Amino acid sequence: MADKKRILVLGGGYGGLTAAQKLNKLLAKRDDVEIYLINRSPYQVYLTELHLVAGNRVKPEGVLYSLEKALEGTGVRLVVDEIHDADLKTRTLRGRKADYTFDYLILACGSEPEYFGIPGMKEHAFTLWSHEDALRIKQRVIEMFEKARYEVDEKRRREYLTFVVGGGGFTGIEMVGELVEWVEDLCREYGIDRSEVSLMVVEALPKILPNLSDELIKKATSYLEKHGVKIILNSPIVSVEPDGFTLKTGEKIKTQTLIWTGGVRGNSFAEKLGLETGGRGRIKVNEYLETSQKGIYAIGDVSFYVNEKNFVMPALVESAMQSGECAAHNIAADITGKPKKALKLNLHGNMVSIGERYCVAEVMGRKLTGFIATFIKHLADMHYLFGVGGLGFVREYIGHQFFRKNRGKSFIVENIGVSTSMVWLAILRIYLGYRWLVSGMEKVHAGWLAAGDKLVAGASTSPIGPNTPEWYANFVEKFIFPNALFFQTVITLSELAIGTCLILGLFTSLASLGSLFMLINFMISGSGDMWFFMVSLAVCFSGAGHSFGLDRWVIPWISRLVKRIVRGGGRKPALPGSIHNVVG
Repeated sequence: MADKKRILVLGGGYGGLTAAQKLNKLLAKRDDVEIYLINRSPYQVYLTELHLVAGNRVKPEGVLYSLEKALEGTGVRLVVDEIHDADLKTRTLRGRKADYTFDYLILACGSEPEYFGIPGMKEHAFTLWSHEDALRIKQRVIEMFEKARYEVDEKRRREYLTFVVGGGGFTGIEMVGELVEWVEDLCREYGIDRSEVSLMVVEALPKILPNLSDELIKKATSYLEKHGVKIILNSPIVSVEPDGFTLKTGEKIKTQTLIWTGGVRGNSFAEKLGLETGGRGRIKVNEYLETSQKGIYAIGDVSFYVNEKNFVMPALVESAMQSGECAAHNIAADITGKPKKALKLNLHGNMVSIGERYCVAEVMGRKLTGFIATFIKHLADMHYLFGVGGLGFVREYIGHQFFRKNRGKSFIVENIGVSTSMVWLAILRIYLGYRWLVSGMEKVHAGWLAAGDKLVAGASTSPIGPNTPEWYANFVEKFIFPNALFFQTVITLSELAIGTCLILGLFTSLASLGSLFMLINFMISGSGDMWFFMVSLAVCFSGAGHSFGLDRWVIPWISRLVKRIVRGGGRKPALPGSIHNVVG
């Protein structure tokens, strides 16, 4: 169809990916629309977690999520290309591989570091704004410990072992938090006394984490200082040299590693477009996220949005996703002739992890610290990942954060691991299923499904045994005995269902959870088997249904089906990486 509307989304971060998926859902039933997501790599980089790679907590792939998988089941075409120029008069983006014409454009190309014109900062400091940046910082820290190990000159050795983070915002504090924990491992590995290592945060403002409450700032400051971090406030950096930097006070600090996190600005590519810009090169948008040119929208970090209360949209994941949804809605509204809607930000709070062991957070007005804050942050991360990539992304996150990470593994994970052969787990799964099926069949033959007003006499799983706790015995007498036939039926059918599913490898995790629940009840009554409980636990969290089981085909099929329903997969699925009919 010659008059198809072509929508390009430039950037595969949270905002861009959310916008593309929302467009697909809203325009799924239209054959006169094409949607393309253009990104410089086939992966979404979880930018707010880059400090985990730089600090060697997770593996390099631990912050990369496949855009192809995220777009599976949609009609959005993924184009892997780097856009270097644009002609807004002809509405064309120019890439390394091809040119791409458009009717509508969503700019989701993010931001980049702001150096504030500080001499030497760009040339000599490390930044934390890309996957490559994170890997460079990681390698630099290792290199400094390797050099310090054999350095006999005390001043030079101190220079190697001084690590400075310039900027006390979220990124800077999260980065130094990772260093706090990592240098403990590095000191042991390289035989260096921890007292020789200097960690610093240099901030131009009177306090770190200025977006948080004073109470949480105090707790974060106290935690860092307790773990040997020197925090220097009211001290702008005025110049940077290869071996150190100078503060406004005139003080010179010698270091080979300055990590700059002191500010961000709009992507430099966006600045070349000739659109009206606001603070630090970010593109001005109206309440609908539309720029000074009709049909061109800007979202997330690259957009300069100010609401009626003069509140500037912050550079957060929530902001990116909500602005992406809003821009997608308004493009769809323009195409379908429906009314547009203004952006109404609904931000739930801020969370800052200071290493793996500590976190401070403000969530919906509540101030949290420690384990609870860390737990909430993990939940928030998984919530965002589920929104763009489903359970597959959540499973990857859990694996990278808890089981396949580089440091800080628990004793259980370190010694047991999660790489056990699926074949042996499949054998355990089938045997466990066989035992449940036999138990269920025995109950059928014993009359557990027959009418009666009490539990079958002599049943192998009597609800009250000699070691049954009093509270459980009271529960049985009050609720189970009066409804004997119902509970007999539920137990019998559950055992048959659990056994069948485990043998077939169908919904293995759910069946294993059912097995665990049944066994816990039996063990409380004094008749359970701990061996079967442990087998159920192993099968539940291992993915054993993917080996000699139906889960290998059924679970991906259900995942694709859910994605089509949630994301509106009415349009014919696109070929991954296709640029068919894009060149104008």
